[in-house]
Amino acid sequence: MKWIVRCCKVADLSYVLHNNSHYKPCWKSLKETSFDEINKVYLCQSDMNVFDFDCIVKTLYPKKQPASYDALIVNENNKRVYCIEFKNQKPSEIDKSNIQKKLKHGKDVLTDLCKQNNVQQSLYTFIYCVVFKKNKGGYRDGIKNSTIRFDLEQYKNQYFDEIITNDIAFFTREFQKKFIAETC
Repeated sequence: MKWIVRCCKVADLSYVLHNNSHYKPCWKSLKETSFDEINKVYLCQSDMNVFDFDCIVKTLYPKKQPASYDALIVNENNKRVYCIEFKNQKPSEIDKSNIQKKLKHGKDVLTDLCKQNNVQQSLYTFIYCVVFKKNKGGYRDGIKNSTIRFDLEQYKNQYFDEIITNDIAFFTREFQKKFIAETC
């Protein structure tokens, strides 16, 4: 008896997203994904192209969408996936249960998307970033900037490899510096 062995090629996440016509409208600037519709303000000014993850979720679930983060950046060079949630609020004003729900539901959607398209998640490092309005504080804020806020520590290594919670100034400075270095 002959056994037939079929091998499935593992897909790259960015290839899947770029080459699915349903997701073409979801390719936007980071600035666009940071837009706060209520206050009519952009939190980030970067023109870097990213995937609008809310748009992807609406495409996948047209009737009722699960909670999701705002932007998805896939760096295939080093296999890093940045899942970014923008909040035009001070940290003390942010609803931590809402942030946790976005983390869990968004990652579940991303996991399903990967499974359906033969993307091997274990090849990637997943990073959840919560970006918020800067406090006008001093010493204490400096200490808090190095910690994971909103009780998200419990999801590290379960849902995400890294979790970063920091203000927009930190995000803009550090992320762009790091991302440019990673893509060169």
